[in-house]
Amino acid sequence: AVVSTQSTGDERGDGAGNHTLSRRRVIPLPLRKLNPSTHGHLLFQPGHKVLALYPQTTCFYPATIHQPPKGEEDEYQVMFFDNYYAEGYAPPLPVPQRYVLEFRDKKKK
Repeated sequence: AVVSTQSTGDERGDGAGNHTLSRRRVIPLPLRKLNPSTHGHLLFQPGHKVLALYPQTTCFYPATIHQPPKGEEDEYQVMFFDNYYAEGYAPPLPVPQRYVLEFRDKKKK
């Protein structure tokens, strides 16, 4: 996969250009939403570590499932890791199903 980037002016040097990634490094987004009443066993459950799209950004961050969707149109409630909070997590935020992905630990092969 080829990823195009634009310089934000924050980096040293010119960060714009194309980067080539191997397929192993690309995580495809789900094409469909799961209906909890028929496929609830496939949903991530509370406490499961995931990668989730932080609201109003284009970046995925590690998070933990707080609550799975109750209906097909509902969103996950996820808690993003944040050292600012004593418990290590920010308060739960809604994230659409298609932007919550399995967390792949780099250390495990």
